[in-house]
Amino acid sequence: MWIKTYHMLATYKEELFKNLQTAIELEHSTIPPYLAAFFTINQDTNAFAWEVIRSVVMEEMLHMTLACNILNAVGGQPFIDNPKFIPEYPAELNFADRKFDVGIIKFSKPAIEAFLEIEKPSEQKLNVKGEDSKGFLHPINLDEKTIGEFYEAIKKQLIYLVEEYGEESVFDGNLTLQITPKEYYGSGGEIIVVNNLETALLAIDVIVDQGEGASGSIYDSDETYFGQDQEVAHYYRFNEIYVGQKYQEGDRPNENPTGEKVTINWKATVNMVDNPKASDFAIGSAARTKADEFNQLYSHFLRLLHLTFNGQSSLIVKAVGMMYQMKHLASELLNCPVADTKGSKVAGPPFEYIPLDQRKQFDWLVTELASELEPQ
Repeated sequence: MWIKTYHMLATYKEELFKNLQTAIELEHSTIPPYLAAFFTINQDTNAFAWEVIRSVVMEEMLHMTLACNILNAVGGQPFIDNPKFIPEYPAELNFADRKFDVGIIKFSKPAIEAFLEIEKPSEQKLNVKGEDSKGFLHPINLDEKTIGEFYEAIKKQLIYLVEEYGEESVFDGNLTLQITPKEYYGSGGEIIVVNNLETALLAIDVIVDQGEGASGSIYDSDETYFGQDQEVAHYYRFNEIYVGQKYQEGDRPNENPTGEKVTINWKATVNMVDNPKASDFAIGSAARTKADEFNQLYSHFLRLLHLTFNGQSSLIVKAVGMMYQMKHLASELLNCPVADTKGSKVAGPPFEYIPLDQRKQFDWLVTELASELEPQ
């Protein structure tokens, strides 16, 4: 009987591992598109949009870290340095009621429209069993209508397993693999050490609330959980950019903001080619050289994250330093004209995976902290 019960728990946990790996991949899949928009705007000409996108990128890194903490807590293993981890952009996101492309494109209304689709709030929580959820996302397919509903399915899965098999059996991971507040570098929210059902559900609530708002509100839950300043959730931050106006107290989720107007200059952006690939640029050209180097750096960045979440937590500081270096390389790419393009377009960061055995060693200054990503 014990062997049968253990086998059933192991089977259910394999499904849980897949769903949490999916969550990690999903959180990461938003970062390159958000960074592309961030890289192609100027802090001076679009200060509000620059700050919004910067803050969202840092919180997506937090979400990815929290998802890794949950997976490690239940005895799984995050896989990040893997060619299947990175979607090919433009990536198709398929939800239960819609599908859309998310690409590596310059700051623009179409970019923000895609971001709004990604962060779309849940209209209701689905009453589904967690084991019905999908596994790896290639392309990204979800049976749920929103990211929030996907996480709701994971919550139900965790609750079910704890009720059936006990908390100690479900949360049997190695606690030394947890990323702690001491090690984590970020802005909004805080890292949560996951060691039981309560902390796992809290971590999921933070992820969902920062993305789409808490309990039907336009605000995230950072004020409640962490005593931080009240802040609107990602969806509503992007909507502030889109309509050029801030939310204020009393505004409702299904209505446009009514607060202070903000200046958004859609023309003040770098004219980057859509969805750049290193192979698009001529061998020997400045664009190809920098694109290859960017892909090398990005792949090393994924390696650092993989090691960070698999026992070498101190490397997270170097990973953040690499984000600064990616911005530097992206800036160089955005100054490389691309031949045979109309409108004087320039190259951009490809975010392509380079296998470990094909990576070169560059003298990157990875110890320099990402000062431009720090809270202002």
